Order: sequence, then structure tokens, then C-alpha cells
Amino acid sequence: MKGWMARVGIALVLLGAGVVVARAGVNELLRLWIPSSLEFCGEPVPLDRADVKERLDLELVVALGDPVSAALWFKRAPRYLPAVEAALDAEGLPQDLKYIAVIESNLRPEAVSSAGAVGAWQFVRATGRLYGLQRRKGCDDRRDWEKSTRAALAHLRDLRDAFGSWPLALAAYNAGRRRVADAMESQGESSFYDLRLPRETERYVFRAMAAKLILEHPDRYGIDLEGARTWSAWDTRKVTLRVDRRRLPVEAVARAAGLGFRRLVELNPWIVGTELGKGTYQVTVPAAEAPEFAGRLARWEAEHPEPRRIYHRVRRGDTLTAIARRYGITVGQICEWNGISRRSTIYPGQTLVLLLTD
Repeated sequence: MKGWMARVGIALVLLGAGVVVARAGVNELLRLWIPSSLEFCGEPVPLDRADVKERLDLELVVALGDPVSAALWFKRAPRYLPAVEAALDAEGLPQDLKYIAVIESNLRPEAVSSAGAVGAWQFVRATGRLYGLQRRKGCDDRRDWEKSTRAALAHLRDLRDAFGSWPLALAAYNAGRRRVADAMESQGESSFYDLRLPRETERYVFRAMAAKLILEHPDRYGIDLEGARTWSAWDTRKVTLRVDRRRLPVEAVARAAGLGFRRLVELNPWIVGTELGKGTYQVTVPAAEAPEFAGRLARWEAEHPEPRRIYHRVRRGDTLTAIARRYGITVGQICEWNGISRRSTIYPGQTLVLLLTD
């Protein structure tokens, strides 16, 4: 009985502690800092308007009310944002655009939405194709940090040119150019802040602003980064991989890079599946392994010649055994390649697929 009462007492203490923590959290969320003035992408946000300030306040509460996502922003930022910042500098675009990748995917290049948008910048396939992002055997450019960033910045620039303001450009990035243009025409409005759009799109622009405030002013929100365990950039190099055969196992690429399969894909999230088709790729590998990559891959290819596909048309009198002997292969291989069994009957005119090595 005493043990039971002790356990109940501990539970009540823990419950009480939880209430105190929750109350403290609510108190903090009720008093979040909002600056007296704010610019986003060099354009002033009209925070003198109560409705605008309230919309920003909402996104700050939502973002900081989910400490897991906010913590992951700080963990991933040192690894992924420098490349985006460099691309923005190179294109002469506002640095604030990097926060689009933060809110789109939490800086996850492998992110996939329920609507089929893929990558850190969340491209659907059609829009990705418009900006040069290809999806082919073993490769999806939407998951490539560098390619998808270039495509996203080009897309955002085009939207800014079309609408004349960054908030409208961001809204169009989220909802689509046509939807924003139609809303502007039907409502007679030219400012994002006065436009009625889908709820997700209205919140989208303010989510980016909230991410900016949190990441640029963590101390204002009680976030102490001293001693924080964040994820640094990897020491890597790009190597050129030319695939001349019909397909190359990703396993072989991983071995050439001195890596396990999972680690290779982590460094190259654009790799999908287990084989790469013909083409030229830029593969990210550890800097220390880069000098050995080409030699290791050449040795693997020499040890694993690609089978040559031929088509044998069955003639009268042919048997599986006779065909196997003729080509120096086994009956089992013929059956595997053609989805038949050893007891299957073959007939004149039938075509069998054979994979031969020279």
C-alpha cells in the first residue's frame, strides 16, 4: 500500500511540474517580442497595422510552440544555409529568401509533401521541369541542394518580376501564379497584406518572417545557443561520374566513394533507387576519398562487365539446354531472365532474352 501511495505521490508531483512548465510556456508565448519595424527582402512590413502585427504574432506563437521544429532549424542551419546564402549573393537576391527553404522543408532535401512536392524547396514535378530539374532513372534533381536552390531562386526572381513585390512573389510561390493574379484582379487589390488568399498562403509569408526573426534574434525569444549542439558542414568534394552502361548500381558508387549505401545517399539526396542510368553526374564524396574515387570505380567496372542483351528467336528443335550450351550460359539463367521455369515449353517463333558478358 505504501509503495502504491508513493507512486501516486510521485505522479502528482510530476503532473504539477508539468502544469508549471506549461504555464511558463504559455506566459512566454503571450509575450513574444515583435520589433517596432521590420523589413523582409528589403520591403517594409506594415507592422503599424494591428491586423498585420497579429498575423505575424500568430506565426511566432506557432513556430515557438513547436520547439522540435525550431530546434532543428538551429541544428541544420550551419550545414545547409551557407550554400543558399552564397547562391543568393551570386544572384544579387535578398538574403531573406533563404527562409523559404526553412519553412518549406525544415531544411530537409529529402522532404516530400502529400501533394508530391519534393526537396528542400518543395518543387512539384511540372514546375521543376520548367526550371531544369530533371527526374530520370536513379536521380531526382529536386532533391539536389545546388540545382534546386538555383531553380528556386530563378523561379522567385520571375515571380518578383511578374508581381512587383516580394510578399506577392512568395504568395505565388506557395499558391501558384494564376491563383494570386486572379485574386488580385477579382478583389481589386495590389498589396499582399490586403489580399484574401487561401489560409495556407496567407500564413506562408508570415511564417517566413517569423523564421527570420527567430533565427536572427534567438536571444529575444529566450533561446540560448551557447554550447548548443548544431550540425556543421561536411568536408566534401564533388567528383564527376560518367555512366556509360545502361545502369550502374548505386552500391558500386558507394564503394568507390569509400562509403556505405546510406551515407552516400545522405551526401547525395538526389539519388533515388538502387541504380543510376546513363549520364553524367556530380557526386558528393568525403574530401579524403575523392582522389581514389575514379580508380576504385574503374576497378569495379573491370570486375563487373555489363551484360550484353540479345534476343534469341526459338527455332524448331531448340531446347532450353541446347540454347544454354550454345551461348555458354545456364538453363537457370534463361529461366530467370524470362520469367519461366525449367519445365516450361518453348515453341518456334518465341523470343527469349539473354544477357551475355563478353
